Amino acid sequence: MKKHKRIFFLLCSFLVVIPILFFGLRSWSRRPVKIGLAINLSGLGGHAGGYIMDGALLAVDDVNREGGINGHPIELMIRDDRNSHERILEVDKELIAAGVTAIIGHSNSQNTLAVYPYVTAHKTLLISPYTATTRLTGLDDLFCRTAVDNQLYGRALAILLKKRGIKRVSYLLDMANSCFAEDFVAQTKKNYSGADDNVVRFNSKANTDWQKVTEGLLKNNPEAVVLLTEVSMTGIWSQKLRAKGFRGDFIATLWAQSPDLMRYGGGATEGLTVITFISPENKRPAYQDFARKMEKKFKRPANARAVRAYEVVQVLALALRQCAYPFSVNELQEKIKTMRFETIMGPLRFNRFCDVVRPICEVRVRQGVFQCQGKIL
Repeated sequence: MKKHKRIFFLLCSFLVVIPILFFGLRSWSRRPVKIGLAINLSGLGGHAGGYIMDGALLAVDDVNREGGINGHPIELMIRDDRNSHERILEVDKELIAAGVTAIIGHSNSQNTLAVYPYVTAHKTLLISPYTATTRLTGLDDLFCRTAVDNQLYGRALAILLKKRGIKRVSYLLDMANSCFAEDFVAQTKKNYSGADDNVVRFNSKANTDWQKVTEGLLKNNPEAVVLLTEVSMTGIWSQKLRAKGFRGDFIATLWAQSPDLMRYGGGATEGLTVITFISPENKRPAYQDFARKMEKKFKRPANARAVRAYEVVQVLALALRQCAYPFSVNELQEKIKTMRFETIMGPLRFNRFCDVVRPICEVRVRQGVFQCQGKIL
């Protein structure tokens, strides 16, 4: 009798333990993979952050619909850094404390540099589609980027200036993102020393003497003005310089590649050139599908900010699927460095420092829309 009781007890225990183990393992397999998105949503230039957020959210939806990361759904933890020096570090500390695997950020080079030491020291991958400063180029660290750096941008601008025979150039630098703007000019001068350069600085976060800056830009009678400014400032300065009679070339960067440029600058932006790695005429089926989803879900067309956000989530998801769970930041970065990616913008590879090399093209505003003018390098 005792033997039968013992067998009955063991059988009951077995029937209790098995469901617990099953549901426990199932719960473990469904634990979310937390990814941080630290961007400017409400500070100066924060309208661009909305596009970034849209692209990232759409990518997360697509990844999770396809089964997530080997059964683990992605949880996107969005934080607004307000383009504020104090808030930038605060949000990354919050994300690291919450256990994110990686942080996508920030919206520009200056902000990324501000958090870079803290994030990488805390064994978290920092990955940016928006950071071009060469101060983070060629470092063996926990920083990756899907954006090209100013070495390539500087070479591309030098080629463009030579091609157009431009000898007098004025540069307008927004010192709110000085490590990008100063670096861009320095890299250009390394490749084109034959121009009469005139560098004018202002800070979009401070009061600006518009007349003084405008007069400073025009004092050397430039053939081209290079606007190293975010989209709203690019549009506004285009209007102000045209109003003063400037009829030369405007050249801007990917920082200004947004439909909002024409909203801020109107007809003054007609003919403006953008040096970029994003073609507005992407015919890839995957990109066309992305564009349709953007229009349907967010009621606005795809743009350069959104496509970069979508792509970086794609890259993280593809690399994480090749990693063991729980994830190691070192294994994740190693996968990114060694894998070949096919994204909505085409093939993508990283070097051993997790930097990318991508083709640079010339895009111009024609009749109020961006049109690709071909590859520069």
